Amino acid sequence: MTAPLPFSPANLDRAELATILAALRLLQCMSQLPASLSEIMTDSGALAPLSLDQIDALCERLNTGPD
Repeated sequence: MTAPLPFSPANLDRAELATILAALRLLQCMSQLPASLSEIMTDSGALAPLSLDQIDALCERLNTGPD
C-alpha cells in the first residue's frame, strides 16, 4: 500500500464527509465499475484498487478520525 497522504477528516465539512462516505459505501455495492471510475480509483492503472475490506477500513477511519 502507498504511504498515506497528509489528510484529516477534520478538514472536511459534514456534507463533504457524508458524501465521501456515501460514495465509498456505494462503491462497495457495485459489482463492476464504469471505466471512468476505475481509472480514477486506480490512478490510471498505477495503483491496485482497494478491496472491499480496505474500503470498509477507510470508512471507519473517516468516521473515527485520526488515531
